[in-house]
Amino acid sequence: MSAELIYTPDVQIALDQSLDFPTLRQVVHAHVAQALADPRIANAQRIVIGGSGDSLFAALSVAPAFRRWTGIMTEARTAMELARYEIPLLGASDLVISVSNSGSSSRAREAVLLAKSRGCPTLGVTGSLTGPLAAQADRIIHRPVKEEFDIPKSYGRCFLNMTEWIAVLYALYVFGLELGVARGHMTRDAAARELAAIEQSIAEIPAISASIEPGVIALAEELDAIDTIWAIGAGPSRGTAQYCAAKFHEQMPINGIVTDLEEWAHLEYFLTLKWGARSVVMVIAPPGNSLDRAQEMVTGIAGAGGRVIVVTGSPEAAFPQAMARFDIGSPQDEFISPLTYHLPAQLLVLHMAHRAGITHIPMKRHDGAFLIAKGIVREAAQGLV
Repeated sequence: MSAELIYTPDVQIALDQSLDFPTLRQVVHAHVAQALADPRIANAQRIVIGGSGDSLFAALSVAPAFRRWTGIMTEARTAMELARYEIPLLGASDLVISVSNSGSSSRAREAVLLAKSRGCPTLGVTGSLTGPLAAQADRIIHRPVKEEFDIPKSYGRCFLNMTEWIAVLYALYVFGLELGVARGHMTRDAAARELAAIEQSIAEIPAISASIEPGVIALAEELDAIDTIWAIGAGPSRGTAQYCAAKFHEQMPINGIVTDLEEWAHLEYFLTLKWGARSVVMVIAPPGNSLDRAQEMVTGIAGAGGRVIVVTGSPEAAFPQAMARFDIGSPQDEFISPLTYHLPAQLLVLHMAHRAGITHIPMKRHDGAFLIAKGIVREAAQGLV
């Protein structure tokens, strides 16, 4: 099937109609101010952010920035690990942030209930004002996106997933910046500069999409019939890599695997020696603390016979062994790069699905969301230590 369909106009529609940034900005800032008016939240000594799926990946993406902006030890955990294994050890000085786009994820709700049973302040980040998470958390940050917009029904949730990803990142970034100012760890001017860079990154998404899509179309043709793709990154890019890998699971579906940038050298290297060109690895390599190691990884992957896709924003960084390179506009602070570095993967999945004749992406669930939203939810942490 031809891959000449262009998705950049749909990206623009999704940003204009679903994300609706002016509304998102107004609501998020108002809710962040309300959350920080709670002294238990503003004075937290430790932050643990939990979620599942894309919500977890957002938590992983923002945790390194939180640590730098707030001066508070910040960790990201899966919702299961947070609820069942971490919260039983927490106390009143620990802030639990539970993230759920739907507001109904069983483990996200459970994390809030268990945290409250331990006396921890809780903050829910959600797309629903009426869901259980919003009702149960001490404070919420609502990140509104519109679920109905002018995108063909056959695209399923793929563009909605994208706008939810951007909206959750924005909500968490704003909270981190405002908390940093409130704690005296950041000046108001420094926070304003970071916020301007975040908002500029969101505004640049359609232009980035347009610039990289021709290369994505060519790459999709080269990758016909692959069954597995890796995505690797470090620091905030680990969350980006997880998000990218998940899109291949959800929207093709093929096997999307994520691993830490460093860990690939210790483990998957050997599989690549066996698989050769069957090993396709997307390396998330923004300018920053891991760029030099990303360059070495690209050399190592190619040297083992694998094929490498590089996502970068560093014009001076050379990746001569890469089969494809996507430059994400002007260099960005790596701590906010998750806002844009997902774009090559999202476009690639769409073009691969189109070439494969997939008519509805992603696949529909067969369990009525039972495994996500209808399982067991504990309400107290006793007995879990």
